[in-house]
Amino acid sequence: MFRRLRLKLTLTNTIVTGLIFLILLSGVYFFMKHSLTSQSENMMRSIASNDRFRYTPFIERSSHLDTNYFFVMVDSVGNIVNISTNLTNSYEEIYLLVDETMKIDTDFGNIRIEGINFRFLKSYSNFRKDLLKIVYFNTQPETQMLKNLLTIIISIGTFTVIITFISSFFMANKALIPVRKSWQRQKDFVADASHELRTPLAVVQTNLELVMSNKEETVESQLCWLDNIKAENARMTTLVNDLLFIARSDSNETQLEMSNFPLDIVCKETIISFRLLCENKNIEIFEDIKPDVNFYGSEARIKQLITILTDNAIKYTPSGGNIKISLRQTDTNVQMVVSDTGIGIPQEHHSKIFERFYRVDSSRSSESGGSGLGLSIAKIIVKEHHGHINVTSTLNQGSHFYVTLPIKKNLIVKDK
Repeated sequence: MFRRLRLKLTLTNTIVTGLIFLILLSGVYFFMKHSLTSQSENMMRSIASNDRFRYTPFIERSSHLDTNYFFVMVDSVGNIVNISTNLTNSYEEIYLLVDETMKIDTDFGNIRIEGINFRFLKSYSNFRKDLLKIVYFNTQPETQMLKNLLTIIISIGTFTVIITFISSFFMANKALIPVRKSWQRQKDFVADASHELRTPLAVVQTNLELVMSNKEETVESQLCWLDNIKAENARMTTLVNDLLFIARSDSNETQLEMSNFPLDIVCKETIISFRLLCENKNIEIFEDIKPDVNFYGSEARIKQLITILTDNAIKYTPSGGNIKISLRQTDTNVQMVVSDTGIGIPQEHHSKIFERFYRVDSSRSSESGGSGLGLSIAKIIVKEHHGHINVTSTLNQGSHFYVTLPIKKNLIVKDK
């Protein structure tokens, strides 16, 4: 697919560029042709209007026509009575030229004699009304000049098309790099999503089969299987919502409801919602929340960000560990740190943990119920608020997630 697309882009760019150069170079050619023709016509008319000529008896010569401009005076019966002094043609050549010219009814035109092209102009002399003055222009030099120009234009055009094709090929290849990456990410995304959905669907299917195979049993007796179905359904609902969130973010369809809100209070409320879970896992949770931290952004998204980071810390912190959430404000930004004393993240995984469906330990993530989308969503939320998120971690010692969010100038100060 990408080969065809690359070839299509290359050919399209080459054709468009070729047409542009064709128009430009054709314009140059026809402008030059018109300019040369106009110049010769003006010269011929100037010669025709000038009656000051030297009478020179015709002297026969055997040389071929080799002058550009010359004139011949012809009487009413077609006899040559005078010629220009710069003429070097034989009598037979001039007679044939004049004879063929007189057969043409128009006063201006082109004529070809013995393989040589001439442009002629007929004009009656002001000096003697019975004499016809015919001015000739040998167009061979003009024609040769136009041929040379056409050769140059064709050469330049061919060279341009070749260079354009080569450069377009490499440019198209380079331009397709992000497309390839996006396509690969989409394929991976669909494959990973299918994989994540396959497990809960299989569990739901298995438990439904168990329930339906025991039709005589009561609902209470089969509550275990129904609870499994409910749990997996909740898991699928969360996964689908996460996938929908990411898909909307990729297509720029997400519209944030921005407002000023007390970020310190949102942090404290989120921590309170996790205290019971921490007690059940024998994990201590601490807070270092500076008061009066106001922020302009999406309150729902920021709360989701704090929830993801806190939930992630709890999942990977063993019993007896602790978690700390810090929040402080500077003149330009808000800084939040979520630290834990959990299993940590190997150094080689630090740059990848924010990728979709990426999990350092798949088996451990599956046990904790993770899908590998949490940190990816966290990064999207931070990016939506024009902030930065990064991590430092040491294996078996813990992790520290740092979030920096810029403060808007229109921030409303919290009432005291």
